[in-house]
Amino acid sequence: MTVQLADELAALLAGHAPAAHRDLVARTVRLLHHEREAGHVCIALADWQGRATDGDATPFPAAAAWTEALLASGLATAAADDPLLPLVLDGDGRLYFRRHFRDERRLLAHLEARLARPERVPAQRLHAALAELGMLPPAGVVDWQLAAVAAAAARPFAVLTGGPGTGKTTTVAKLLAVLLHLEPRLQVALAAPTGKAAARLGEALRARAADQPRLAAVQDAIPTRTLHRLLGYVPLDDAFRYGRDRPLPYDLVVVDEASMVDPTLLAQLFDALRDDARLLLVGDRDQLAAIAAGQVLGDLCRAAAPERGTGPDLAAYVQAATGMELPVQVGAPPLADATIALRQNHRFAAQPGIGGFAQALAGRDAAAALQALDAGHADLVAEPDPDAALRLLAPALEAAAAAAAGEPAAALQHLWRCRVLCAVRFGPHGAEAWNRRIEALLRQRGHRTDEPFYLGRPILVVQNDHQNQLWNGDLGVVVDHAGQRSVVFDGKEGPREVPLLRLPAHVTAWAMTVHKAQGSEFDEVLLAMPDQPGPLWQAPLLYTGITRARRRAVLCAEPTLLRQGLANWPARGSGLAAALARR
Repeated sequence: MTVQLADELAALLAGHAPAAHRDLVARTVRLLHHEREAGHVCIALADWQGRATDGDATPFPAAAAWTEALLASGLATAAADDPLLPLVLDGDGRLYFRRHFRDERRLLAHLEARLARPERVPAQRLHAALAELGMLPPAGVVDWQLAAVAAAAARPFAVLTGGPGTGKTTTVAKLLAVLLHLEPRLQVALAAPTGKAAARLGEALRARAADQPRLAAVQDAIPTRTLHRLLGYVPLDDAFRYGRDRPLPYDLVVVDEASMVDPTLLAQLFDALRDDARLLLVGDRDQLAAIAAGQVLGDLCRAAAPERGTGPDLAAYVQAATGMELPVQVGAPPLADATIALRQNHRFAAQPGIGGFAQALAGRDAAAALQALDAGHADLVAEPDPDAALRLLAPALEAAAAAAAGEPAAALQHLWRCRVLCAVRFGPHGAEAWNRRIEALLRQRGHRTDEPFYLGRPILVVQNDHQNQLWNGDLGVVVDHAGQRSVVFDGKEGPREVPLLRLPAHVTAWAMTVHKAQGSEFDEVLLAMPDQPGPLWQAPLLYTGITRARRRAVLCAEPTLLRQGLANWPARGSGLAAALARR
């Protein structure tokens, strides 16, 4: 279908070009479409000059001649020219479909405007608030969570990034407590790309509210929802209720799991913010990017380079507000004054294998990641044989199946004990195949799995259901409570049972894709990788899958492919990072 769509689009556009340029236009559009499907917002012509695509032996011309031909075709324009043409060339030789170019420029304009605005809270006022709340650090200590609080309090835009267990949610709770102390009437919205991620953010903040009295008093009144719901998406019109002409009523919007947010949706959010509203993006820059084209969080962090230190303005502000001395990077762009990377892991102290693996990949050190796998840590096991790998999870799988005959709360607890994660849903190494493999294992061990809603069957919701308050990504389990089969889900007030006939679209979830598991945690994880090379063999997928495990991760992968995958950090093409780094 994707190839057919690319061919049809190429033929449509090439049909409007002069005969001399039709073949090149068609090949260029097919390439641009293919690269967009691979996650790239644009292509750099210089990277493709002299190269040919699969199935087409004709190489593309030199970048200069290619640019001249595209402009002469009447279908491409320089950035500042005709806004109606479908292809756009920027000043650095990147080619875009107009929609992606427009979204990128919208983001740039919003970011520049927000980064240029003056401080929202004077440093001395923030210092007084931190003192009253007992948050000031001891002399000589650098608390990066507190630095992030200061950055987000000072500016109308900030980025908070960090790996699993570095305290991103704890930092958000501290920020909310400080801002509510400064502005008791502050209107806050919490959002995430998926319903499950939004619910997890709300649950995590409620768990931390006990330590923050100001937050505890209002946390139930803070809405937590998907970005689409926050912006009032209307599917039938493919439009949003909130935008430039109707801004959101919030003073602060916090977006969690920002690595999954694509440029188009983020640009819409920027449009919908009031000029005086704050926006905080929170996420792990090393996790998988959005399914759609682009990787905005990765671009922002690449431009800001927070691992090299902060910008001088932020360092001076933090010093005045907290007394902390932060490292300053030389020649920092303005974005570095609004970006903080958390550095200390609070979760993996007891899991040296998982922690070492994650830290090595975050540092782009494939050799160190392999060493962590080969070190013999109990919490990180490499087992290339699928049957042997599955046997390692068998006790947890059996316990989860058996728990469904008891109380719903116990069944839910076991739901988070283990999960098989896959790169894809279909195929011999996809989630569907692993679900069948697990069901066969359970049958061999005396558990019935031969009916549609067998006891213990884990359910993954794949379609939002507003009426039943179930969201894409929610996990439940089939139970037998008081002689009645139902599916139980976590709810704010405890386990919530949903009748079988009221379930929205769903699939079995002993195994699920890594994308679906983003933001979730399980006691034990089996990450099953394909046995053939391909684009799925990449470090972000390995990093994301392994770090879903709280206690033990089992990696089922062919060793040669694993070595190649750990070194593969695909960079999605865009002009956002380069443009921000120059400013």
